Amino acid sequence: MKAISQLLVLLITCLCTSCGSYHQSTKEFRKAWDMGDEVTALAKIQAAGSSIKEGHDEELLWNLEMLSMARANEEDALADFHLERASQLTEDQTSGLINPQNKGLGEYVGKYYDRNMLNVYKAIRALEQKDLNKVNSTLTAIKFQTVEATKLNEKRNDDAEAKVAEEESLNMQKFKESGMVKTSDLLNEELSSMYDPFYNPTGDYLRLVLDNRFNTDSASDKSKLIQKGAFSAKNPKFLQSEGKNATPATYVFMETGSAPYRLEKKYRLPLIIFFNGNPPGGVLYVPFAIPQLQYREDHDSSAIVSAGSTRLPLEQLVNMDAVVTAEFKAKLPAEIAKAMIQTTLAVLAQVAIEAATKEQAQDSAAIAIFSAIAKVAAAEAFTQADERGWYSLPKKILVQKVPTPKDGRLTVSTASGQSVSVQVDSENKTNFVYLKSIRRANTIKVLSNFGFADRIADLQIGKLPTNILASKN
Repeated sequence: MKAISQLLVLLITCLCTSCGSYHQSTKEFRKAWDMGDEVTALAKIQAAGSSIKEGHDEELLWNLEMLSMARANEEDALADFHLERASQLTEDQTSGLINPQNKGLGEYVGKYYDRNMLNVYKAIRALEQKDLNKVNSTLTAIKFQTVEATKLNEKRNDDAEAKVAEEESLNMQKFKESGMVKTSDLLNEELSSMYDPFYNPTGDYLRLVLDNRFNTDSASDKSKLIQKGAFSAKNPKFLQSEGKNATPATYVFMETGSAPYRLEKKYRLPLIIFFNGNPPGGVLYVPFAIPQLQYREDHDSSAIVSAGSTRLPLEQLVNMDAVVTAEFKAKLPAEIAKAMIQTTLAVLAQVAIEAATKEQAQDSAAIAIFSAIAKVAAAEAFTQADERGWYSLPKKILVQKVPTPKDGRLTVSTASGQSVSVQVDSENKTNFVYLKSIRRANTIKVLSNFGFADRIADLQIGKLPTNILASKN
C-alpha cells in the first residue's frame, strides 16, 4: 500500500507542476489580451511572473509574453529588458530531440516562429537604436533560421519515428491507415500550404529594404521573395515600388490580431489501431493526447494609409496563422510518435497499478477507488499534449511603402473606424513607422517612429553566424 501511495503522489505531482501551473497562473492574462485590454494583460502577466525563477521551464515563454505586453503598452525600457532576456535564453538553449519516455513537457525552448519573430523585433529595435552590429547579426541569423529549423525537424521526426520502430508492440503505419486522427481536425489545411515550413517572409523583406535604401548587399532577391512570400496580391504595391532610389519614402508596418494558440485534443482510441499483439492487461481503449490549433479571427483585416495625395491599402507582409500552421503540420509526425509511446507507457503504468492493487481491491472499496484514481492519474501524467506557445504573437503584419509627404503627416485608418496620425521627419531619406492593433476596433498604437537622413554604413548582412540559433521544438 505504501508503494502505491508513493506512486499516486508522484503521478499527481506530474499533473500539477510546470505547464499546468503556468497555464493556470496566466489564465487572466490571456482573457485580458483577448478582450483587447493590454493594460490589464500586462499587469496579469507580470503577476504570473512571480513564480518564474531562473531555470523555470517556462522562463522563455514568460519573457516573450512580457515583451509583447511591454510593446503593446509602449513601455520601451521594459520591452528592451525582456527582448534581451529572451534573446539570451534562446542563445543558451541548445538543439535537441524529444524524449517520449519523459513524463511532463520539459523546458520550453521556443518554436521556429517564436525565435524568428523575436529576431524580427530585435532587428527593428536595433535599427531604431542605430546599433549596426546588432542589425548585422540579427538579420544574418534570420537568414539562416529556415535552413537550420528544416534540418533539425527532419532529424526530430526521424528520431521520434525510430523510437516507435524500436518498440515491437507499436505500429505507426497501422495507426496512419486507421484514419482515427485526421490532420484536418488539428489544423487548417489551406493555411498549412501557404508557406514552406519554417519560413517567414518578414526577414527577407527587411533585408531587401535595407539593400535598396542604404546600398547594402545581403544578396536579397525580390523575385524570390514574391515567389515564396504568398502575398495576397501576386505583385503587391509595396514591392512594385521597391528598388534602389533616393526618393524619400516611409515604410508603414501594422501588426493586427493574434496568431493561433494550441489546445490539447484528447481521444479515446482502440489500442488495437497501433498496438501489435494482445493488449496488455486486456486494455482495449486508451487515452491519446495531441495538440491542435485554435484560430482567432477578431482583428482589423484591412487599413488605409494616407500620405499627402497618396492613399494606399496596407497589404499583407506575413500571415502568422499560416507560418504557425505550416510548422505545426511539419512537426506532426514527431508529435504523433511521441503520443503513441506515451499512451503505451500510460497503459503499462495502469496495468502495473491494477496488478499491485487487485487482491486488496477485492476486499476493500477504498482500495478499489484508490486504484481507479491512480490509473486515471497515470494516464494523465503520461498522455499530455504540449499546449504552450507565444499567445500574444500577431495574426498578421501588414505593410505599405509611401512617398514621404512634404509636411511629414501620415494617417492610418482601419475598416472598423479606428485611425491614427503620425508625424515623420520629411527631411529623412527613409522613415519607419510600426503600429499595432490588438483586435478589431481597438485603438491603434504607435510602437516605433524613426528615420534616417542618409544611408547606413557598414551593414554586411549574410555572413554565417558562429552560433546559429537552434530549437528543440
